[in-house]
Amino acid sequence: MRWHAQLDAIADVESLLSLTRDYVATFAPEQLARIPEGCRPGRIKGEDDIAYWSCKLAQHSHKDTATPVDADLMQEMLNYFLHSWVRLSQIQHVH
Repeated sequence: MRWHAQLDAIADVESLLSLTRDYVATFAPEQLARIPEGCRPGRIKGEDDIAYWSCKLAQHSHKDTATPVDADLMQEMLNYFLHSWVRLSQIQHVH
């Protein structure tokens, strides 16, 4: 939850992107390997990436049982990106 508190304290888009890059960087390759390849956030280049990963993670279906998925990790990432997207919207609304 510390990420959420940090997101709430951010006042500009660049800081939000920087925090999101830091968040993604906390995951080791072996952790990311536990979620589907198409759901592994890559380089965060701009604010559009926040919306993209929010949608991508939210739309993933767990119906493919052939590939084991770390549902908790997927949910954690989804929560972060959704919170980040909301905060981005709030920042953009103010500026």
